[in-house]
Amino acid sequence: MSPPAGESRRILVVDDNPSIHQDFRKILARPEDDVEALDAMESMLFGALPPRSSSTRFELDFALGGEEGLRRVREAVVEGRPYALAFVDIRMPPGIDGVETTLRMWREEADLQVVLCSAHSDYSWDELARKLGTSERLLILRKPFDNIEVRQMAHALCEKWELLRASHQRLEDLERMVEERTRALAEANARLMHAQKLEALGRMSAGLAHEVNNPLSFILSNLRHVVKGLEVLPCPEGSVGARDDLREACKDAILGAERIARIVQDVRIFARVDEPPRDPVDVREVAELSISMASEALRSGVRLVRDFHAVPPVLGSEHGLGQVFTNLIVNAAHALRGREDPFIRLGILQRDDGRIVVEVQDNGSGIPAEHLSRLFEPFFTTKPVGTGTGLGLSICHGIVTRLGGDITVDSAPGQGTTFRVVLPAAPAEVVASASLEHKRLA
Repeated sequence: MSPPAGESRRILVVDDNPSIHQDFRKILARPEDDVEALDAMESMLFGALPPRSSSTRFELDFALGGEEGLRRVREAVVEGRPYALAFVDIRMPPGIDGVETTLRMWREEADLQVVLCSAHSDYSWDELARKLGTSERLLILRKPFDNIEVRQMAHALCEKWELLRASHQRLEDLERMVEERTRALAEANARLMHAQKLEALGRMSAGLAHEVNNPLSFILSNLRHVVKGLEVLPCPEGSVGARDDLREACKDAILGAERIARIVQDVRIFARVDEPPRDPVDVREVAELSISMASEALRSGVRLVRDFHAVPPVLGSEHGLGQVFTNLIVNAAHALRGREDPFIRLGILQRDDGRIVVEVQDNGSGIPAEHLSRLFEPFFTTKPVGTGTGLGLSICHGIVTRLGGDITVDSAPGQGTTFRVVLPAAPAEVVASASLEHKRLA
């Protein structure tokens, strides 16, 4: 992998002899004409050479000792322009020698390629292997060195360094992709487990609601019959007070039974596992109808902001989506009690992926972080006891997910809440078919 046009390969020469610096400068930083002549000589001596880009050149830096060389390597790493190759003399008295310099440079830049240069047998190969290890980053060059040999080492080792860094980058990219896929899989598994849990709970709730509904109907019917009888039948003298108390007790019992009936009805709605109808639906029309349905909750000075963008029809159920939007609007209105300048924003837009987003945002009291993960659980509610069944958001979640969509929430205490319903857009052919059917029936 050659560097981009005009980019230099950085080489550091560490030698205590300034004349050696000049030798390397003459070999590796030669005018272009000299480079071509030297290439021709190499080709004659060693056979055909791979073509080299004319833009490939070396950027040379020099150090007169190991400490200075180590400092330059460290600075290059900090700058984000590390050296590819270092030619290091073994004997550089009185400072650290080339072997120790190499060890310390590798601690700063692990990929650095090193050529150890020496005119003496300071270390045997076994000694070097014990100190530096049998590293593929290391070559030995004996002085006096051959110019062609130096140039070949420079080209080959710089190319190797670039390929090594490219492989590291590729590995990092793969690790990042694995992390992203793993995270996405974990989220999908969590959603699946949640959906399975809700489905199982729904089936159990359906059976329970059915068993409760039948005797409850008898109780309500008989209580109403008793109240009606107490109102029309003559009352023995002296027992009027007792009769009134009995009638009021029966009325209270009826209120309680009716509340149970409403809970049973919510459970039955939550427990529906059949697939809802999927037709092209204009979410703006459904949103306007939902605003009308929630008008009583919006009368207490709530400022309603419509942020509707032109969007295609969604694939869904008009009745089901109306129930979802109305529930979210009413919940938002309840969260605004006691707030200054209360407002609800109802937004409709289309994402880049084509899906339609309906947002219900309020500036109400917000939801504590510890409750966010439980909002769509059946029977969980943050409202006071007796003011909710805890099934509204579970029903919304079930309707939306069965339509192939998703519902999420963002909230912070004191800053408000945003519920976000994401729905699939209806395919063009489904919209066209529905339009033809409508014209045929008109």
